[in-house]
Amino acid sequence: MHYLKTAVLLFALFLSGCKSFQPVEVGKPTDLRVASIAGSKVNLKISVPIKNPNIYSIRVTHIQASAYINKAKVGEITNRENIRLDSRSDKIHDLKLDVDISSLFSTGLNITGIMKKGKVDFSIKGDLTTRTLFYQKTVPFSRRRTLTINR
Repeated sequence: MHYLKTAVLLFALFLSGCKSFQPVEVGKPTDLRVASIAGSKVNLKISVPIKNPNIYSIRVTHIQASAYINKAKVGEITNRENIRLDSRSDKIHDLKLDVDISSLFSTGLNITGIMKKGKVDFSIKGDLTTRTLFYQKTVPFSRRRTLTINR
């Protein structure tokens, strides 16, 4: 009898594992804010919608991406904090972006012009690592959008 229960449990796990994993979808950034400025470092926050179309919750364990303003690389987005995505959720998550102002000058960006205009062509390209109980997958993403700079 014990073997039958174990076999039924294993069969149920096998069937649920056969359900194909649908990749997490990263949407277009919705907001760009200056969080803090210290010396030559600017900490920005970007709001990005992340959608989980699966019937089970997923954890995003790592995000690594490059950020571009007007096609010039300005910084790296790294998030090592776990983000829990509920089943069939579509929520906006704030990600941190660290930018070294000294690197902006070498890209030829005119910071004063950008601040005066109040808008930038902002894009991100990278990947995020998702994990469930039995599954791990890296999902590439690339998004571009013109954003208003909130000061």
